[in-house]
Amino acid sequence: MNSVFRSQPALLRLLLAAVAVLAFAVLPVPAHATVDDSHSFAMEAAIPFVNEGFIVREDFWNGEVKSGQQLMVRHQLFKGNDYAFWVGTANDDCTIDVKVLDDKGNPIHITPKMGIGPNFTSVRVNPPKTGTYSIVFSVTSKAEKSVFWALAYGYR
Repeated sequence: MNSVFRSQPALLRLLLAAVAVLAFAVLPVPAHATVDDSHSFAMEAAIPFVNEGFIVREDFWNGEVKSGQQLMVRHQLFKGNDYAFWVGTANDDCTIDVKVLDDKGNPIHITPKMGIGPNFTSVRVNPPKTGTYSIVFSVTSKAEKSVFWALAYGYR
């Protein structure tokens, strides 16, 4: 009889674990956007550029930010190369704005956008001189307070 009482805590833990597993199996799991999804959308924007001979760089930037907040990435660009920058978001119903500025804050010539979709956009630039440029962008959601984003690039 004494052994029955000692095994009750173990039996109770086993029963609680079984209930927890069943609860998670039955409850719906909400779908969440992630920064990885945002990078996937940025890569989707790159497809038409890759078809035109652009080389996608492995490095990229990503994160989560307040909806509409402007972000800036400074990057070295070389005269004579064509560059494409792709911004993607995993959040639905967003407006994405991106521009490239020179060292004085002036926008450099931007070729019309290609690869525009519901979760991504792109810009293509040909820098007039070698230097450090600022890629300035924002992702604005109509429904969410914060958004996930990713910025990738390529050149040819």
